[in-house]
Amino acid sequence: MSFPLSIFYFTYLILAAVCLLFILFNAYIMLRFGFLTVANILIIMFFIGVALAILVISWSYIGPIDWQQTITLQAAAAFPY
Repeated sequence: MSFPLSIFYFTYLILAAVCLLFILFNAYIMLRFGFLTVANILIIMFFIGVALAILVISWSYIGPIDWQQTITLQAAAAFPY
């Protein structure tokens, strides 16, 4: 049985989009219902910065991978000994 490695890539992209959606939703909630102070704005900027840094770092790690390769799984013998 073999399947393309790009399945993991598309799964990553979907999860990264969901993560980005949650980041923006949380920032909106903090701005809308939080106190508008300098500390709150700094915390929101720190939160968005760290979350985006995590996404960028993970993107840089998976960028050089050749996503056209396939993974082949072979069935194991029932009694290998």
